[in-house]
Parts: sequence; C-alpha cells; structure tokens
Amino acid sequence: MTVVSLSRLMQRCRQPLAISLLLAVALRVGAQNLAWQTEVWSEPHVRYLLADLTLGGNPSLYREYASGDPDSREAIRLWDAGARVVNTNDFERRWLTNRFGKDGKVMRVVQRGSERTINGNEALLTSDLLFQGDRVRGILVDIALGADLSIYEKRRKDPNVAEALRRWAGGCRVLNQDWFERHEPDGQSQIVFAGTINIVDGTRVRLNSDLDYSELKVRYYLADIYLGGVRSFYFGVAESSHETGCREAVARFDFGVRIVTAKSLG
Repeated sequence: MTVVSLSRLMQRCRQPLAISLLLAVALRVGAQNLAWQTEVWSEPHVRYLLADLTLGGNPSLYREYASGDPDSREAIRLWDAGARVVNTNDFERRWLTNRFGKDGKVMRVVQRGSERTINGNEALLTSDLLFQGDRVRGILVDIALGADLSIYEKRRKDPNVAEALRRWAGGCRVLNQDWFERHEPDGQSQIVFAGTINIVDGTRVRLNSDLDYSELKVRYYLADIYLGGVRSFYFGVAESSHETGCREAVARFDFGVRIVTAKSLG
C-alpha cells in the first residue's frame, strides 16, 4: 500500500494554479452547496486503510503520512483507539499485476479469492457499534441548520452527540442540507424534510466525508491537467497508489468536464 498526500502531488504539478479556478460541474457558484470546500477524510477510503491494517498492513506507513493526509490521520486515530475490521474473512491482501507498480505489482485489499479491489464501505468496523449513525447524521443536520453548539456541548456524554461534534470539528458538513428545514410546532424544534412535516431520517443525510475522494483534491488535479499537467501522470498515481482523487480527476477529464473562471460563473 502507498499513500500519496496532496502536498506531495502539488510539488509534482507542472503549473501553479489560480485560486479563482473552479470546475464547471453543474451549478452557478451562488447556488452551489460549498460543503465540498471543507477538507475532510473520506470515510470509504479510511475503512479501506483500516482493512489493510487489520489484515497486516504496516501502521508506520500511515503514521508517516498522517500529518498531510486526512484519510491516513483518521485511520490511525481509529486504529490507535482500537478500531478493527470485523468481517476480515471477506477480504485479503494480495499482490496484483499492474504496470504502474514497483516491479509491475501493487498491493491491494481484495475480495477473498478474487482480484477485485474492495470499496471501503464493505468493511464493518468495531467502532460502528459505539454510536448510532443515523442519529449522528441527524444531529449534524441540526447543527448545519443553525442549532446552538453550546447546547450539544452540554450533552457530550451521549456518544451520538460526541461523535457528531467530533465530525463537525473535523470538517464534516452536510451536502444535501437543502433537503431539510427546521419546523417548530408548539415551540418544539424539529428537523423535517423540506416542505413536509416528516421528521428527518438520518440515513438520508449525505456528508462530504461519504465521498470516496476529496473534492478539493479532484478539482486541483483536474485544473492542473488542463493547465499543462499530464493525464498519464495522474492515471499512474491512481493505479500505483490507489489514490482515489487522481482516479476521479482522470475520469472527469475523460468525461469532458471543463474548467471555467469564477468571473464567468458569477
């Protein structure tokens, strides 16, 4: 397993980037949910790294990258707290033939008996039992919609509240905040689906940490490609290092996603 940090990839880029560059993904800037701008770990990739660690990967590798890589940092935090993958019988570490790897091979966590690299969300963690994920997400929506954080701070003994506050402080933000709104019948504050009286279902809440890549990294890499960077470089990093941001940037480039300036979006 190899972890490539954003700072190291930036050093390899051929052109400096203007801060004003954005990707023309769909919407105008004024209407976009800007949660993607907050750097946070990728939950699927963190779970993938924990699967690698549980199956015998070297923790020192991830400790080395933890200072500059949110995924490695979160994986080591969980590892040191005792988190392990429960369903290890489903997976194995295996050397796969890959022309971009050292000596033509790369280490991957795959479905046992196959060469299919797993998605981290397939890994179940012992730490998943410490809180209720849907309640944590419901609290994060409440905070996103303006709840007083000091009220939740007084309830930190509740593991769901503690986890929500930890994620919020770590950069977790709600991507689909516009799906929900605050409803106050009889003075009782409730979070409901927008335009209804239906109480929020936490499983429907989408967080920036749910993505399998960092949107910030993807936009940076894609901008570099269009400013003279080499697509094959990012494709090679994605293949050799299982770098999901590079993989997504190359996929968007191949799909035809283009760069525009903030001025033209305004």
